[in-house]
Amino acid sequence: MTADPVGAAAPLARGSATGPGLARATVSVTTRLDGSELRIPVHVVKGERDGPTLTLVSTQHGGEWLSIEIVRRVISELVPSALRGRVIGIPVANPIALEHFTRMTPDESDEPDLNRVWPGGKTWITEQIAAALDNEVLAGTDYLMDFHPGPWGTALATIGYGADLPDEKVRRSSLEMAIAFGHPSVRALKMMGAFPGPRSIAGYAGSVRKIPNIGPCLGGLGFGPEIEREWLDQSVRGVHNVLRHLGMVDGDPTGLPSRYFHFASRGHRVVPRKGGYLRAGRGPEALMTEVSKGTVLGTVTSPYTFERLEDLVAPADGVLFGVARDYMVRPGDWAYFIAESKHPDSAWVERTGSVKDTATSIERRSRPSAP
Repeated sequence: MTADPVGAAAPLARGSATGPGLARATVSVTTRLDGSELRIPVHVVKGERDGPTLTLVSTQHGGEWLSIEIVRRVISELVPSALRGRVIGIPVANPIALEHFTRMTPDESDEPDLNRVWPGGKTWITEQIAAALDNEVLAGTDYLMDFHPGPWGTALATIGYGADLPDEKVRRSSLEMAIAFGHPSVRALKMMGAFPGPRSIAGYAGSVRKIPNIGPCLGGLGFGPEIEREWLDQSVRGVHNVLRHLGMVDGDPTGLPSRYFHFASRGHRVVPRKGGYLRAGRGPEALMTEVSKGTVLGTVTSPYTFERLEDLVAPADGVLFGVARDYMVRPGDWAYFIAESKHPDSAWVERTGSVKDTATSIERRSRPSAP
């Protein structure tokens, strides 16, 4: 499918006269100190039939660039004649952070994290990026997927949704999207009250713009092409599954797991308190496996004296949804994430019938029984 490049954001408007097919647009943000214009490239696939708009957002954090390939593949694989509505792809939401391979925008601002400033403002670069994308893209979006794979050296395995979004229909639709994606780990985030917060793109879109959304956190970087391609395949299949669930393409979601691990606690972040060389005892093969409290997950040694500095130990029985490879770490760098398997908000839930049926089963288990 050949793109029809355009210089303005015309294809982004809901009800745009742009015909079916692929178009490229740019969202203008600001002028940088070096005189260059900061623009966000956006790809739009418009189907031949009417339908909703699904927006894919990648690389709000510059170190999480694996998802760029997810957006590229989905956009390139879509067939306009088989699509109802539109799919909008933003492969790089924060070009400056990507340029530096950093999570934050390195601009000495008070608001360096793009995923904590929505709907943006008129001052710092991240605020202006968010404001521009909100006005030009989210204003015409019906459903949203915000990708956050692990940065180099770490890998994640969960699909998050806002369990505390104020609108019940938005919350329920988001849960169904998470189930339809097809990964066995579904995380019920306290999005508004805790993490990632009401000013994340997911919190803002779900609460203010009433856009159902999910945050696929699947895969990571630095683990080799074979397994990284597998993670990419899973994510691309997940997007197509969501498109089927939303009725944007024909068919039902495929390859769904027989059961889902649904957890509502934030989980334990087991990370180094000391800098050194992390020797990972549990790698990507351990994702979605259960570990016991006290299990040594990895060890940090000094690159100078070679002495052992600390062990990274599982603080509770749980399921690993984040792992690491051997790499050099600073204090606080990512390593392991554990969801407590014995927590009251955690449970393996069997898939029962359709996506909607499974969502209902999860809801029934999550809600306290009436006295």
